[in-house]
Amino acid sequence: MSNRILLALEGSPTDEAAFSQAVRIAVGGAEIHLLHVVPSRAVPVGTPLLGMADPPGELPVATGATGAEAQVTGNFPCSSSNDPVRETLLYDQAVQYLDRFRSRLAGLQGQDIVRTGEPADAILQVALTFNIDMIVMSTHARTGLARWFLGSVSQTVLTRSQLPVLLVRRGNAVRPERLRRILVPLDGSAESRSILSAVKPLAARLKADLFLLQVVGRARPAEGDPRRELQDLADGLSESGIAWQAATARGDPAEEILRHLGSRNADLIAMSTRVPGRLDRSFGKSAAESVLAGSDRPVLLQMPVMHSEGPDVADLDGRKTRLSDLMEK
Repeated sequence: MSNRILLALEGSPTDEAAFSQAVRIAVGGAEIHLLHVVPSRAVPVGTPLLGMADPPGELPVATGATGAEAQVTGNFPCSSSNDPVRETLLYDQAVQYLDRFRSRLAGLQGQDIVRTGEPADAILQVALTFNIDMIVMSTHARTGLARWFLGSVSQTVLTRSQLPVLLVRRGNAVRPERLRRILVPLDGSAESRSILSAVKPLAARLKADLFLLQVVGRARPAEGDPRRELQDLADGLSESGIAWQAATARGDPAEEILRHLGSRNADLIAMSTRVPGRLDRSFGKSAAESVLAGSDRPVLLQMPVMHSEGPDVADLDGRKTRLSDLMEK
């Protein structure tokens, strides 16, 4: 997992923060593939592109070695004026933009990819084509966070890919250069634990330790013994050679996550999230929103894959969930 990283660069200053985080999680031999999406209407590189595209049409992909050696296939409909000269200039701009980042990657393997069209579709198609394990992209989360979570490029990629997506805000500091500790919030559900499938191999490759935080909300009593559940998880981590620490907390999930983020000096938060409005038991939209807005460190999010078992199953919007889980609130 996370041996093939897709870094989506949008052409804004926020790219620097996303690039720094991608480099940090690539330590140990991961590939970094660089992607720049050019919208169908002509705008110069340097203008934030994600979320500005016209409806997608033909989506060519540039593949090859890196930088200026990349070659585009298919048409490149990046100018409404149908000016071949301008189209070539825009494509050259995109290639040169990626090449500036590639030159700083110190020999890390990967492709430079240019696509046109709708950004989320382009990111998802490239992730599938290149068998990507993790997507890294910036988010402009400021005050309109609910709007971001409900309909942006980031949310579309997160919900449609089911890959772990590392979201980076401008100003997220790389401190220290090596990623040393990952905070993994849990709520006692299988869905919240599903993030460990992405985090464990990442921690093993980076030689980072995990801090497991079991948060019990004020409104709902703990199911079973949280400390025992944590110990069971920790035993599995020890068998994998991963260093760990664990704690339990009661209160508002987002507040407890952010409090422990600072007190435990974690470098990254990794947590499961869910589709807004979905009635599952993993950390919900509000917790993920609040954590992303309040954290000065990047947040790795992943949609849990829900499974059903037993006869008491209800079908909700195409996904199956145990009826007992829906009734417990």
